[in-house]
Amino acid sequence: ISGHFEKARCPFPSCFLFAFVWQRKKMQSSVSILQHNKVVWGSGMGSEALSSHQILLLLLFPGEQVTLDPRTAHPMLVLSQDKSSVRWESKWQHVPKAPERFDTSCCVLGREEFREGRHYWEVEVEGEKGKYSSLAVGVARASVKRKGEINMSPEEGIWAVQYNEGQLTSLTSPPTPLSLSPVPTRIWVCLDCTQGQVSFINADNGVEIYTFKEASFNGESIRPWFWLGTNAQLCLRGGTL
Repeated sequence: ISGHFEKARCPFPSCFLFAFVWQRKKMQSSVSILQHNKVVWGSGMGSEALSSHQILLLLLFPGEQVTLDPRTAHPMLVLSQDKSSVRWESKWQHVPKAPERFDTSCCVLGREEFREGRHYWEVEVEGEKGKYSSLAVGVARASVKRKGEINMSPEEGIWAVQYNEGQLTSLTSPPTPLSLSPVPTRIWVCLDCTQGQVSFINADNGVEIYTFKEASFNGESIRPWFWLGTNAQLCLRGGTL
């Protein structure tokens, strides 16, 4: 990577680069340090050093260690002990009733709440069954509806993409099918509270999957949001190295 960001070809949406005009010396120094140390990205990259699009993401967005909030989890969702993964089960779990809990749609929220700045985290679809079942990942307003059926759309305060038997769809109104081959199993969710935008990036190659622009956060806190269908399971990977 060389020169200023505005001159470089970047796989991320241009809106995220608007405020980031870095001096050449500073950027080259950051990149060279990361490459010299051969920093390993997550657990899915083996022993490979960071690629250019991964370095860009690290420079532009603070990574978040997102965890799941058990108080919000639908009774058919089973969370891991460390609250970093969730799977769908056919039997209802014995959990206390709570106003925060989703009681009809199989959803769960992340514990973290964001009101300002830029943030990202990684979501991985786990297992062969997960690839060919239905699930959705994204963000939601903190006040998102918890009781009864939910319309998974921006009008409901949800910005997300959905896996459905090997296909990927953005949950716009109406939903928009996305032509991606192969369908990624690792996604970076990029939240820009300042610009009111939510982007989804293929974590394997840095290609933009979809961006919701001018999202109506209405001044609310925004939380990671997940929906799981039959046999689905997913894992949250650390957004920091």
